[in-house]
Amino acid sequence: MAVTMRDVAKKAGVSPVVVSRVLHGRASTVRVSPSTAERVRQAAQELGYRCNVFARSFRDGQTLNIGILHGIGFARPVFSQGSRYFAALMDGLIEGAFRHGYSVTLCPKLMGGSPAEGINDGRFDGLVWYSTMPVEENLRMLLASRVPLVLIHTPSSLLQDRFPSVRCDNVGGIRLAIEHLWNLGHRRIAYVTEESTPFMETQERIAAFRKWMAEFGAPVDESDILACPGSRHAETIDRYLSEGPRHTALVCQHDGVADAVIRRARLFGIRVPEHLSVVGFDSTAFCDEVEPPLTSVSQPLVNIGSQAIDLLVRCIRGETPEPFDLVLPCGLDVRGSTATPASHPKVD
Repeated sequence: MAVTMRDVAKKAGVSPVVVSRVLHGRASTVRVSPSTAERVRQAAQELGYRCNVFARSFRDGQTLNIGILHGIGFARPVFSQGSRYFAALMDGLIEGAFRHGYSVTLCPKLMGGSPAEGINDGRFDGLVWYSTMPVEENLRMLLASRVPLVLIHTPSSLLQDRFPSVRCDNVGGIRLAIEHLWNLGHRRIAYVTEESTPFMETQERIAAFRKWMAEFGAPVDESDILACPGSRHAETIDRYLSEGPRHTALVCQHDGVADAVIRRARLFGIRVPEHLSVVGFDSTAFCDEVEPPLTSVSQPLVNIGSQAIDLLVRCIRGETPEPFDLVLPCGLDVRGSTATPASHPKVD
């Protein structure tokens, strides 16, 4: 049975109010002599008294806990396999939370009668939402939030500018990929996307691909967008490769898709980058495990997570963070999966 303040008070021969003053700094109007204080501390040590952190947090009106939500329609995040996207993002979230003295809870499904109740039932001081899928149920739930909340990957405007957001510059990142391939001499470039669902980030990157290809003088049509929905992505990639690639380079929605393309290409005797250059998006440590190592747009996932926590803590303190909609630039990490196309000399 846990030792209570009443137990300590009884052993020390004082009131519980005196114990609260000595051990927790409360009841500031109560004066306690040094000898009484020492007697209380000695009694607490002998009984093995420990402060109830949860009860104290309840009294203080804070839990020092941040909930990480990923929304309806998302599978369980995988950290040790695949592209390491979630691992990199969580590194940033945890780094930021620990820096501010907060714990982190990853919530696959909120407890309570409904997700909306779980958001507002007091277990979290604040929430981070990472999702790019504008499901109506998600949006309604978030708009009902009464606790501070920060969005990742989702622009603030989607939720009536109620919550600050952190995301990468998808448009600039796609430009870096195309510019790199263009300078190598590629002119026939396609975009490979995994989802057929209306993920905002997916649509933004496809739109950016169309925009920049047109600006470089090579407008695209539907044959330049390779959609690989869900579990059928291998089938779609195989069909494209079996017909002989119509392009000399592919820009992929994320590193997992790029890896799938490279692995499937081997089955058809297509060598990367000799026959086909491939660029991914995210550029985690996973890219160095791909063979050949994957050239990839570097999304600053760790920084996104860390900055999201910084914004959230400001909101918890009652401040209005600036900037409210934070867009972080991407980079490009050139590795071994891109080269000058065999059929085109390098263009200076």
